Amino acid sequence: MGSSPRAAAQGQPPFRWAWPWAGPLRDRRRRPDPAQPLAASAGPDGVAVVAIGDVHGCFSLLDEALAPHFGSGVELIFLGDLIDRAPEPEGDRRVLRRVWQLQADPAAHGLARVTVLRGNHEQVVLDVLEELGQGQADGPFHRFWLTHGGDPALLPMVRSNREWFASLPHYAIRGDYLFVHAGVAPAVPLERQHAHDLLWIREPFLDADDHGLPWIVVHGHSASADGAPQHLPHRIGLDTGACFGGPLTALRLPPLPFDSSHPSDSSHPSDSSDLSDFFDLSDPVA
Repeated sequence: MGSSPRAAAQGQPPFRWAWPWAGPLRDRRRRPDPAQPLAASAGPDGVAVVAIGDVHGCFSLLDEALAPHFGSGVELIFLGDLIDRAPEPEGDRRVLRRVWQLQADPAAHGLARVTVLRGNHEQVVLDVLEELGQGQADGPFHRFWLTHGGDPALLPMVRSNREWFASLPHYAIRGDYLFVHAGVAPAVPLERQHAHDLLWIREPFLDADDHGLPWIVVHGHSASADGAPQHLPHRIGLDTGACFGGPLTALRLPPLPFDSSHPSDSSHPSDSSDLSDFFDLSDPVA
């Protein structure tokens, strides 16, 4: 509950949620943020996609959710928030290592590709590292992170793989689907969306009958109250509250024509032939 650390730092008034586990409300600005340009990810044509909701360090649930899709030739798209609030020991680190292993060699697991989108928790941990680098051991991002499931023991691993975290795209487009962590600001063209909205928004996106964009938005971030995916004509919500005792949802979507008119982010690690440049697989946690 309350305002985001970024909003507080900028002197903006606090907003409040109706969600008991919610983080900060979205920043309502509409101008693109030059400090954080939107990054997109392009993907292969005609490949089925399995979208995976917020993992939050639930390593055992992740293994169960992924098993049916190995060898299927699909693309996995993680909707962000791989980390924080882990309900099992070393959950964050084990999840990250598993995702990095899949991303490094998807073909070895019978996958076409593995894409990881940026969630608000990945963004916050980057902000924490920036604060610590400036000597702010008790900055607003650090305090917010610690009170929302952040584990200080994870910071060395994040610091060692900072380039990977910083390269995560904000959204991906596959045919008629727009994949994003939190959602979109209704009636705002994609090129005018604010990065903060894509990572943090709930209302008015969740309450809108039509967000006004030409895609079905597939998102996480807002956990469903009944532990089931939310299927609406204009959006599909896949955060089913895994870290709160709910299931982890991995939803297979049918292959649709790829829209090549949107830019790709060439710095995304899944576009790199040598993923070892982005993350360190030598960490001993299995």
